[in-house]
Amino acid sequence: MANKKVIQIGAGGFGQSWLEAVKACPDAELCAVVELSEANLKKAGEITGLPEERLFTDLKEAFKTVQADIALIVTPQQTHKALTLQAVRAGMHVLMEKPMTDSYANSIELLNESKQYDKRVMVSQNYRYFASIQTLKRMLEQAVVGKIGYVEYTFRQSIQLSGWRDTLPEVLLEDMSIHHFDLLRYLLGKEAIEIFAQSFQTEWSWWKGKPAASVVIQFEDGIHVNYFGSWVPRGSLTPWSGDIRLVGERGELVLAGDQIVVREVNTGGEVTQEREIPLAPLAADPRVLSLSELISAIREDRRPLTSIEDNIYSFELTCAAVESVSTGKKIRLSEYRHHYHSE
Repeated sequence: MANKKVIQIGAGGFGQSWLEAVKACPDAELCAVVELSEANLKKAGEITGLPEERLFTDLKEAFKTVQADIALIVTPQQTHKALTLQAVRAGMHVLMEKPMTDSYANSIELLNESKQYDKRVMVSQNYRYFASIQTLKRMLEQAVVGKIGYVEYTFRQSIQLSGWRDTLPEVLLEDMSIHHFDLLRYLLGKEAIEIFAQSFQTEWSWWKGKPAASVVIQFEDGIHVNYFGSWVPRGSLTPWSGDIRLVGERGELVLAGDQIVVREVNTGGEVTQEREIPLAPLAADPRVLSLSELISAIREDRRPLTSIEDNIYSFELTCAAVESVSTGKKIRLSEYRHHYHSE
């Protein structure tokens, strides 16, 4: 079966790691790169070995010159809507970096407008493919601790990034927490009902926006989630997917430091058995698996797992959290959704 030809839009920062991912994907062939920065474009040529005639600074010229199956968009979120619509109109499927767009209103517009074209549009949520997350998902499907009642979710990572992220007033919630909100939906197999969030700045923070937040989310079936995230921690760090403690009727399932432990309890809540669960091996890098999922969906004529039709609910949580911070109010997701769909 012929490989799917990919044109990548954006080759700075994370874009360069995506170039490596496309090269490593057995079902994909990188056929062109579009990048505004001449320096980044030169670096892309060095990484990929593509000839100069396949390296573009002009998107229209690239789309006119190169025949591709998939447009891979690795640019700031405020460009996602326009670039995605240009790509589907040019006859391409789309895989974009998260988040979907820069606002919930734009994401709704993109969702509705993209439906006019018979093309798959997917948001890469590569954290779903981490070995720890895949193993945790399997344990939840096996109901090893019974029905989940509540979740404690903690994220702590220290990173310094500049550029467009410095324009985000709620930088943690807007740029990072969507990964974790998406993982909650994926792991629980449930949708959120309401959310309440508070964010804050620290004296030692290097971020212009607020880099830390506490969020309480109520999911279907009464599952309560307490989430705390920080991009300015002092001391111990978590993996990028965070530490997750899922508490059920028969015990707890804990992911901490990329290790998974199951603790089973008796009716009095005392631990009767504790065991570590080996992580499921992964076939490839999570980004490669994300691209492979889109290619499989195209070949099988189905929606990819993190299509925009699905991912809108993860992005919705992020946007509602930001609104909760600004208003100081609990946000009911059905009302939030209805407001934007009825405009």
